[in-house]
Amino acid sequence: MRLTRIRAADFRNLSFADVSVDAPRVFLIGENGQGKTNLLEAAALVSSFRSFRTTEISPLIRTGCTEARLRIDVRVTPTENAEVELRLAKGSRKALLNGSPVASVAQHLGQFPTIVFCSDDLRLVRGSPSNRRRWLDAAIGGTDAAYLTALRDYTRALEGRNALLKSVVRSDEELRAFEKAMLSPGQHITKTRAKVLPELAETLRQACARAGFPEKGADLIYQPDTSADQLEETWTRLRQADLASGTTLKGPQRDDFGMIFAGQDASDYASEGQQRLLVLALCLARLQRDTQRAPTPPVILADDVLGELDDIRRRAFWAEVGESHQVIATGTVPPPTGNWLTYRVSGGSYGPA
Repeated sequence: MRLTRIRAADFRNLSFADVSVDAPRVFLIGENGQGKTNLLEAAALVSSFRSFRTTEISPLIRTGCTEARLRIDVRVTPTENAEVELRLAKGSRKALLNGSPVASVAQHLGQFPTIVFCSDDLRLVRGSPSNRRRWLDAAIGGTDAAYLTALRDYTRALEGRNALLKSVVRSDEELRAFEKAMLSPGQHITKTRAKVLPELAETLRQACARAGFPEKGADLIYQPDTSADQLEETWTRLRQADLASGTTLKGPQRDDFGMIFAGQDASDYASEGQQRLLVLALCLARLQRDTQRAPTPPVILADDVLGELDDIRRRAFWAEVGESHQVIATGTVPPPTGNWLTYRVSGGSYGPA
């Protein structure tokens, strides 16, 4: 699969952009804040209509506008092309595939896989649990429609319960109704995370070895806030505490996972450079897993992730990525050696470098 053209209107800081990306390697160069990441974000939306930077729609719409529109052209096979359109308004998201409305994200998922490697990933080790949950949800949900559906259903029910907890008028019966709606998807989320993290840990160690990164006992340890079989009892037991705080204190929304390096917590033991390499290896592990599960090699969207690596590590990274994936990358310095279609980005405009 290859993305061939990206058009965006009133998306982020882009009043209008029409960029051909019909090449195996595409590089967007420019200073920070010029719109490089915005084009990657637009490209990533082709997979599941979800941004890798925010869960809200409003930030995606250009200031002063009511709607953002995207069109991404895709070459699925040498003889098959597709057009994905997305219209974003406050509280509204409409997607079309070849001119026909997309009935559900679950049915669309997996047709146009992309994987984002972004600078935020480099803060996974020392960042907040919410960053790690977001990364893990993207890593699982990119190829697992049932997981993505469970996330959606759980989030909706959780938001309803939290709104009720803050309400002046509420009852235990209403809270139990939301807890019932949360239970099945919450259990599915927890069980899936517990299954996938060891798989990612194994591919993490393999990626470390192949890319020449120091493996040193790298591991991922799931840290569930509450086990799947205790969710219902926990919500019942803590109902009064939740009422007092106005929010649901326990559940998958507070899960975390630890990253281990040389048998110890990487956030405490590993140097900053080792943490960076560990996270890049984790991204490569996700790439390996998604490639095995997706019907077509995912497109890689790399947002300024290799700028601080030496040439040896950069070459090792791109060698591990291989030639079967289209890569669209950004940076403030010229791209690595090789044949890249390069654009210079300034103020939301794209021109030849």
